[in-house]
Amino acid sequence: MAIIDVKMLSGFVPVSSSLQKDQKVMQVETKQNHVLFYLESVSWTTLSFSFSVEQELPVSNIKPASVLIYDYYETGASNFFFFFDDSSHSAETDRKTKGR
Repeated sequence: MAIIDVKMLSGFVPVSSSLQKDQKVMQVETKQNHVLFYLESVSWTTLSFSFSVEQELPVSNIKPASVLIYDYYETGASNFFFFFDDSSHSAETDRKTKGR
């Protein structure tokens, strides 16, 4: 099982109605400013899904937030990157890979 842990940008919250399970996502949880997506498995094929967020509080100079993807049973195998709220930044600016 794999987990995708998405940290929310400061001042933003996930839209609950957009956090739905489907064929790819077995379970979704929100915990302390994070959204956790549980996947049965991952492979080398592209996997994509989305969810919506809304700004709850106005925050200036928002810092990048992180996404961590890891194996539930072997947390050393992971991939980590940042995302920004500003469309002028690249969605993946800093990528670190451990284990594989």
